[in-house]
Formats: sequence, C-alpha cells, structure tokens
Amino acid sequence: MEMRKKELVKRFVVYVLGVYVLAMGLAMIITSSLGTSPISSWAYVMSRNTPLSVGTYTFIINMAMIAGQFMVLRHHGLRQQIVNIGLQIPFSFMFSAFIDFNIWLMDASGLAELQPFGNSSFSLYLYSFLLLVSGCFIQSVGVLFEVRAGVTMMSGEAFVYYICTRWSREFGRVKVVFDITLVLLAVVSSIGFSLAKSNGIVSMDVVLDGLFCAVREGTVIAALSVGQIVRVLARHAGWIDRWCVK
Repeated sequence: MEMRKKELVKRFVVYVLGVYVLAMGLAMIITSSLGTSPISSWAYVMSRNTPLSVGTYTFIINMAMIAGQFMVLRHHGLRQQIVNIGLQIPFSFMFSAFIDFNIWLMDASGLAELQPFGNSSFSLYLYSFLLLVSGCFIQSVGVLFEVRAGVTMMSGEAFVYYICTRWSREFGRVKVVFDITLVLLAVVSSIGFSLAKSNGIVSMDVVLDGLFCAVREGTVIAALSVGQIVRVLARHAGWIDRWCVK
C-alpha cells in the first residue's frame, strides 16, 4: 500500500511537470506571433481583443468543457470517471496560471524581442519560426509526460473521449472535428473584432486581418507536428514508468 502511495505521488509529480512544460511550449508558440495550437486558438484571439489573458480564457473554456463532460455522462458516469473529471478542475487552473506565467516570463526575459539573426524581415521571421518549432517540441514533451503519468486527461481531450465513449465514435475523427470547431470559433471571433474596429466596414483587408490573427502557419504546423513528435518520443519514454514504480 505504501509503494502504491509512493507511485501515485510520483505520477502526480510527472503530470504537474507535464502541465508546466506544455504551458511553456504554448507560450513559446504564442510569442512567435505565427499562430497558436488549435485548442488554444479561440482563447488566444479573445485575449488579443479583450482585457483578459490567454490563461484566463483557457480556464473559462476548460470549465465549459468540464461541464460538458458531466452533461455527456449524466447518469451513465462511473465513480472513477466523476473523480477524473473533478481532478481536471485544479489542473485546469494550474495550466492556465502556468500559461500566463510563461508568457510573462517570455516578455520579461526579452525573448519576444530578441533579434539574433539581425533585423531584416527574413531574419525576424526565421527567429519566429525557430521559436515556433521549439515551442512545438517542448509542447510535445509536456503532452508525453501527461499521458505517461496517467493521472487524468486535459479537459479538451477528456471532452472528446467521453463523447466517443457515450456514443461509440472514433476518437481521432471526433478530435479533428473538435479542433476544427475551435479554430472556426477563433476565426469568426477574430473577424468580428476586426469588423468592430473598422466600424463595420467590410473589406478584404479587414477580413484577412481578422483571419490571420486567428490562424497562421503556426496553427497548421502545431496541429500537424505535435502528435507526430509525441509518437517518436514515446518510443524512448519507458524510463518514466520505471521511475514511477521504483
């Protein structure tokens, strides 16, 4: 029993570390100004156009998804499922706080304004691209730690998982629909804010300005690369399980 408690503590440590590393990667992607991951795109757009932070909107959206999980399960949920959903609340708060802290850290360290390759347009873009790629890799490490810890799922993945469990759907397909929905919400919100700033004058420049605020190459790169990087890293991640059970 004592060994079980020790293993559980270690898994929580790995999970919290994963949450922090995931938030760090996301902050780096946001700092690159080339877009953000699909699941964070709506929170990012809202934060750019209102006084609230990315972390605050992330927490609000996660709470909505946690409520959605309870609605999906209703009276069909098992006790362990209810516990797992409940665990998401403090971890969602932690994740949101870590996002804001890391974004602040990026700004305070001057990383966002660093010009290691010069100040030409190409040099600035190259630096932003490297920051984006580094963020995707770090985010993948965070995802790997979370999955290996086996404590609970992040709210977005859990919401999709319980939908699939309740109505017997394929996780991969529903996850794609879920991500696309969040990106579309980000696009619509961003265009709406751009139209409001232009006093409702509709023009291609206004629409494109709103579109590229929500979705850029970084969004596509993050969507396509993170899962693949996690798969590669997972082949060499057995040490995490071994450490947890020692």
